Amino acid sequence: MENNDNTFREMQEQMQQLREKLDNQKIVNERILKKSCSQTASRLRFKANLPILFGAAAMLTAPSLLNLGISMAFVVFTWVLMLVCIVATILTNKHIPQMDRNLVTATEELTRFKKIHAEWIKFAIPMVIVWIGFLCWDLFRNGEMDPILRYSFLAGVGTGIILGGILGFKIRRDQLNAADELLDQIEELRRDG
Repeated sequence: MENNDNTFREMQEQMQQLREKLDNQKIVNERILKKSCSQTASRLRFKANLPILFGAAAMLTAPSLLNLGISMAFVVFTWVLMLVCIVATILTNKHIPQMDRNLVTATEELTRFKKIHAEWIKFAIPMVIVWIGFLCWDLFRNGEMDPILRYSFLAGVGTGIILGGILGFKIRRDQLNAADELLDQIEELRRDG
């Protein structure tokens, strides 16, 4: 009987050691997941701030269009449009969660970021079309501009719009993919927690 008691105690001790090891493993896994979430959130924040830099660059270079004969009205319209885009991007980026929050709040914020970000295109594309239309109208109403300069400028703008559109859609796709990845990591953390 005493032999069975000793065996039982040994089994209990082994079970306790196994539980401790599993708890330690769970803590290590949770730390790794939290670190991964923080890195993904940082990468998302970086990518989400790129449009702000591009908008600021456009605002800084817009006054140089006056030298080409572009009207002040178009330059002001460009400034206002870029300012609206920058402010909207900043407000949208506030929904990228800090990973020190609780996971439910982080998930809600990130889902909100994704929704706003996905809907933004419904504003952006029409505004680009309006901007292009205004630019073309402004260029062709100005009879003093050399036609070669006008068409060369339009070719450059067209190239810029195509390359900018490709880059913009790539950045947008990367942001949405990073948000999805972060949501998956948060969900995994919630399951483990």
